[in-house]
Amino acid sequence: MQLKLKNKIITTVILSFSTLLLSFCVSKMTSENYTIAWVQQITVENGEKTTDNFYGIFPKNNDTIFIYKAAEDDPKRIEKQYRYTFKKTPKNTNALDFYYKEDTQPEETIRVRFEKNKVFVNDDSYTVNESYYKFLMQKVLQENSVLELAALTKDGLGDYQPLFEPLSKNWGQTKSEKGFKLLEIATKNKNNQTDSQFFQQKVTFSYGKQGDFLKAEGENYKKTKAKANQKYLKYDISETNERSSSEIELYQNKKTLSDSVSVRWEQFSTAKEYSFIKYQSKLQKKIISQKPKPDSDFTKFF
Repeated sequence: MQLKLKNKIITTVILSFSTLLLSFCVSKMTSENYTIAWVQQITVENGEKTTDNFYGIFPKNNDTIFIYKAAEDDPKRIEKQYRYTFKKTPKNTNALDFYYKEDTQPEETIRVRFEKNKVFVNDDSYTVNESYYKFLMQKVLQENSVLELAALTKDGLGDYQPLFEPLSKNWGQTKSEKGFKLLEIATKNKNNQTDSQFFQQKVTFSYGKQGDFLKAEGENYKKTKAKANQKYLKYDISETNERSSSEIELYQNKKTLSDSVSVRWEQFSTAKEYSFIKYQSKLQKKIISQKPKPDSDFTKFF
C-alpha cells in the first residue's frame, strides 16, 4: 500500500513538472512573435513641412506584414492600411507570389521567380552575383521576406514600385553586405497612354576594384556615386520617362541604411517643376507577444 502511494506521488510530481515545463516552453515559443515599429517621414516642399507617421507590424514568420499610415491631423487615427501576404507555388519550388492590398482596393499580385543568378519580378529581371543570389534565395524564397525583395527593387525602375512604397521606409529589417552586387536590371514597363506599348530598358551596374558601387546606367536612367563622409554615402540620380524627368540627390546612412532625398521633378504636360526634400526619423521598435488590432492606438507602444 505504501509502495503504491509512493509511486502515485512520484508520478504526480513528474506530471506536474512536465506540465510546468511544457507551459514554459509554449510560453517561450509564443512570446516575442511580433516586431512593431514606428517611423516618421518628413517632407519639406515650398518651405512647408509635413510629417507622416507610419507603423509596421512584422511577424517572425513573415506570413502577413501590415503597414499603417496615420492621419496627418491625428497620429492616433489610422488612415490607410497596407497588407503583404505570400503564397508558395507548388509546381515551382523556385517561385512564390506576394500579394499587396491597400485598404479596400483590389488585391494585386507580385510574381517572383529565381533562375540562374536572376530574380524575376513580374516581367522584369534582376541579375545579381552568386553571394547575393544565395542570400535572396534564403531570405525571399525560404523565409518569405518581402522586405528583402523591396530592397532589391529600391531603384524604382519597375512599374510595380508603388506597391513597395510602404516598405521603403527605414524599417531596419533588411541586410546589406559589401559583397552583394546587383549587376543588371531589365525592365518592361507599360505605357500608361496605350494598352499595347511597352517601354523596355536595361540598366547595368559597375563596381570598383574594392567592390564599391560606382555607377548604374541605362537609356533613361543614371545613378553615380558622388561622395561619402563618415556618416553618409551620396548618389546623384537622373531619370526620364514619357511623362516627366527628375534629378535626385540621395543620401544613405551607412549605419541604418535609411535614405534621405532632395528631388527636382518636371512634368512635361504642364511644364511645371517641383522640388522637395524627404527624410525619416530614427526608427523605434518593440517586440510584443500578441498582434495589435488594426484600430489600436499604436502610440501607446512608444
